[in-house]
Amino acid sequence: MILSDRVMQRIKEIVLNEHRPVSLLDFLPSFEIEGKKYDMKYSSLRNILSSLRRTHQIQVAFKTKQTFYTLPGITFGSKMMTPYHTGVPSSSSADNDSLYRRIQDLPIGKNALHDIHLGFNKEDIWSLLSATGSFKINSFSKDIRLPVWEIRSLNIKTTIHHSDTVSVVVGGSYHPIAVDFNGIVRLSNALTSVEERLYNLIQESSMSSTAPSKQDDGRLLVPDHMGWIVTMWHFGVDGLTEYTGEKFSCTWEVGQNALIRAYTKDFGSGRTHIRLERQEYPRKSLAYAIEEKLNSTSNSPIVR
Repeated sequence: MILSDRVMQRIKEIVLNEHRPVSLLDFLPSFEIEGKKYDMKYSSLRNILSSLRRTHQIQVAFKTKQTFYTLPGITFGSKMMTPYHTGVPSSSSADNDSLYRRIQDLPIGKNALHDIHLGFNKEDIWSLLSATGSFKINSFSKDIRLPVWEIRSLNIKTTIHHSDTVSVVVGGSYHPIAVDFNGIVRLSNALTSVEERLYNLIQESSMSSTAPSKQDDGRLLVPDHMGWIVTMWHFGVDGLTEYTGEKFSCTWEVGQNALIRAYTKDFGSGRTHIRLERQEYPRKSLAYAIEEKLNSTSNSPIVR
């Protein structure tokens, strides 16, 4: 698959699954899809985006200092706010000013994490699982997507890539992981269960394989989850008071390498709250990323 196809695939993931528009920050200096990292040059990305616009595969959502893109026919409510250099958004629009004041005065709950993307390498895992015939293999990417596991109110998606890279996505939008002792224990316990389930799958696949087994117990072990690399997560807070106004989704830049979103989140039963969220790319082990988050002196998804 050529690079432009990978860019388009990532755009669809962001717009359809993460429900936000796309900017250059999502691809520079690199981006990841299906467990593989792609380095991207600014000039190449500009050419790809221009080509996708000319062929009407994407369209401009709105412009500030950067251009934001979406898929044809999909819009994102309010326009993007313009940030001061400190990261605090402002706008000449009366509606956006009113919305910003509401956000500034919003009583908020605990800082929390969700949509956590992790990855690690496990030698021979793809060949072992694929040889059993028990798993559906994507005809194009050769990925093996395991069934979604619901553990401790978290939906966990695990993908085994042909390169023996394992991607784990922890989804908990309705039950995010609090950034405190209890929250981290909950996440760790859930990932321990993922380790155990993967170990059992590898063990069963090794026993049923018709090929001569060269596995011993040490080779069956799955790397400790605290060493898995966090490639991306959403860090945010929810408003404590119920929101009854018009639904919205606003995005703005903070510096050159981060995006902040404020949007309405439907929690069911007619309950809607405002969620403030920052998309981050730690690119370090879970242990170091969590320690850094717990010890941060500016541990807030938005400057208030």
